[in-house]
Amino acid sequence: MNATETFKPTQRVMEYLELWGKLMAEGLTRFRKEEVTLAPLAIEGGDSVPPTTMPEGLWMRFFGGKAGEQAIFLSAAEALRLAGWLGASNDSETSLTSEAREALVQFFQQIATLIPMRDWLGTDGELEASETQEPSWASAVQSTYRFSAAAGASVALQARLSQDFETALEHEVTPPPASPPAAKPLDSNLDLLMDVELEATLRFGGKEMLLGDVLNLVPGSVVELDQQIQDPVELVIGNKVIARGEVVTVDGNYGLRVTGLASRKERLESLRK
Repeated sequence: MNATETFKPTQRVMEYLELWGKLMAEGLTRFRKEEVTLAPLAIEGGDSVPPTTMPEGLWMRFFGGKAGEQAIFLSAAEALRLAGWLGASNDSETSLTSEAREALVQFFQQIATLIPMRDWLGTDGELEASETQEPSWASAVQSTYRFSAAAGASVALQARLSQDFETALEHEVTPPPASPPAAKPLDSNLDLLMDVELEATLRFGGKEMLLGDVLNLVPGSVVELDQQIQDPVELVIGNKVIARGEVVTVDGNYGLRVTGLASRKERLESLRK
């Protein structure tokens, strides 16, 4: 028997991987506005796929501090399909546009913020996510996720846990959630606020001005801001900066392509102002 046939993950590792699958399925359901289901996980032990044979695609790595790392991989074809599910336009059939790539990165970063790390690893904060190359570490656990939507459409991706990450999951003494749905990805009352409209403002910069200078403004006056052209603009909600990015045009309107995002906790604080 090979390692794949004999490997059996611990209950805690299994529940952690299932939580990721549940949260990704829920997120895809919201984007597609139709139910997206998750097939039973296919879990393997050890690095059964040599790095040199991995196809081209998109890697996302998540850092858990001393707990080690985990990673998600999508082949090029699956990445293109998933970007379409997320509503990102892509004019190429073989490679991701910057818009499509950014949509995928933002999706996985959002999922990472929903993982309660204190429950699983006994640490505060969130998993730190970054788009990067294939990890150099050999995976201790590999899990394949397959999501299905209507009309037979499906997307598959692979998750990998480093040996340190698997060990941290198995030896954490804090009892795991009773089941994946009980992992509290959101505040208990937050669902009630999801349809509340918030006023969002793009801030290109600021400047302190004397009252006299304000009164002397006339058409054609130029007010110099404290921000360089190359600096990212800020997305502000409730007087709190929740994201930064670059200005784009979408169907003749201004838009913001997000390049940096505040933590989930900081974004929630903007609701309490």
